[in-house]
Amino acid sequence: MKKKYLLPVCLLLLINVACNRSLSDLQHVDAPVLTQMSVQSVQVSAVGYDHFVATWRWFQTSAYYGADIDHVNYNYLAYLLHAIVSLNPKFEPAYYMSASVFPWGMNSTKLSKPLVMQAMIEFPQDWRWPYYLGFNSYWFEHDDQQAAHFFELSSMKSNAPPLVTSLALRMRSQTGNLDVGLRFLKDLLQQKNDAKVQASLLSQYKMLQTEQQLRAIESLLLKLPERTHTVEDLQQLRQRGYQLPEKLSDGGNIRVLKDGSLLSSHTTKRFKLFVPPKRKGGQ
Repeated sequence: MKKKYLLPVCLLLLINVACNRSLSDLQHVDAPVLTQMSVQSVQVSAVGYDHFVATWRWFQTSAYYGADIDHVNYNYLAYLLHAIVSLNPKFEPAYYMSASVFPWGMNSTKLSKPLVMQAMIEFPQDWRWPYYLGFNSYWFEHDDQQAAHFFELSSMKSNAPPLVTSLALRMRSQTGNLDVGLRFLKDLLQQKNDAKVQASLLSQYKMLQTEQQLRAIESLLLKLPERTHTVEDLQQLRQRGYQLPEKLSDGGNIRVLKDGSLLSSHTTKRFKLFVPPKRKGGQ
């Protein structure tokens, strides 16, 4: 090996040892906000190779998330993403993961929002970041006014699609429903995502589609003069000419519970859409 390459290689090896040790110590953290010292230690260990180390850390983060999506330590994942953007504040994939993975995985924006707000600062002309904040405000924080505010900010950016303006109007008129979530996820799925993130989003999309199908079928069941609260109810609908899916979007079969409600055979509970009191009866 040429001598001029020897020092950089040695430094990178030291970075690898130091950072892997610090990361392994943090994999079981419970605190939502990790110490600044931990992030700063990653910055110091980068010794001038910030962007390179940020990219390398991203590959490690993707591997960690994809290893067991159902049992992710989101506090630890948040640490990894904060460490990445501390090294390279323009590293978009880290912000994108925070905007999509955290809210859907945790049903909360607690860890996601700070990173997405930072993305708005780093990319002030990009319509996507206020758009993500708007949707997450509506879907997970149940805040129509804040959602409308962020959607309006997004709609003012150059190249913002008409969908953003439409969502802003929906929030202002308080008519949001399952279609809002499906539109949002469909938009995310059309972008170039990490394969593991894409799989997670697709799973969520199918879950919402399944709920939409079940609600449509339940509305048809209300038209039956008599119900047995068994699969015979579904047969009655088919005999009346209604086309019911053999398989739901999530791949499951339609189950009829004792109380007459429906469920997919692939899940143990129904998806619940938050409906504020002022919106009741308006869907």
